[in-house]
Amino acid sequence: MSQDDRNDEQRLRAERVVAETIERSLAPYRGLVPEAMLAQLREAMEDELVKNPTSVALLRQLMARPVPSSSGEVPCEGAPAERGHDRKGGAAGGGREGA
Repeated sequence: MSQDDRNDEQRLRAERVVAETIERSLAPYRGLVPEAMLAQLREAMEDELVKNPTSVALLRQLMARPVPSSSGEVPCEGAPAERGHDRKGGAAGGGREGA
């Protein structure tokens, strides 16, 4: 796959994520406000999502996250082990440890 193909794929994925986010955000207002107002809101939200540096950074993080193959806990790289595991005294770590 060429660099141009990867860039196109990333752009299309980003456009899809932005569109889905906007549509999810506007869903509660359908039927309550006129379509013209929804169109204005959609345009303003899209501008904000693609031009605001904070929004763009969050979008990049979302795009970089791999899709999990199944549901469940995902280990976080660099995170400390869960508290209370591999120790005596219970999972919560309370009580007399080592007793």
